[in-house]
Amino acid sequence: MMKKSVVILIGVIYVAAIALVSFFGLQAKLYNEKVYVESIEILNTDVKIDDQGNKYVTIFPDENGERKYQIQYRVYPDDASTKTVSFDYDKQNKNVTVDENGVVTFTKKGAVIVYIKATDGSGIVEKIEIAALR
Repeated sequence: MMKKSVVILIGVIYVAAIALVSFFGLQAKLYNEKVYVESIEILNTDVKIDDQGNKYVTIFPDENGERKYQIQYRVYPDDASTKTVSFDYDKQNKNVTVDENGVVTFTKKGAVIVYIKATDGSGIVEKIEIAALR
């Protein structure tokens, strides 16, 4: 038969354990957990936003007559497992190309909508319309 003090000690430890778990909680930490992209932000300061929330920018030829525009972006959250993006656009438009780094090049004036897509399977997309004048 157990002594009364041992039974009381077991009871105190049990109550203390319940109190500690209630206060601190049990949180499972998953290792190698995949963190998906939640948003993509366009960082270019010359980008404007219209009444519907569409982002757009107008560019002009530089001193060499080239019409190029570098899309600058940031992927959130910062700890996303895969932070790469792809740049999609209407490739049937023969007057514009967009490379894998987000450099948009026009051979003559025109416009294109570029979709910046997260490649992690999250389905996150940001879009911007770029118009080249003259």
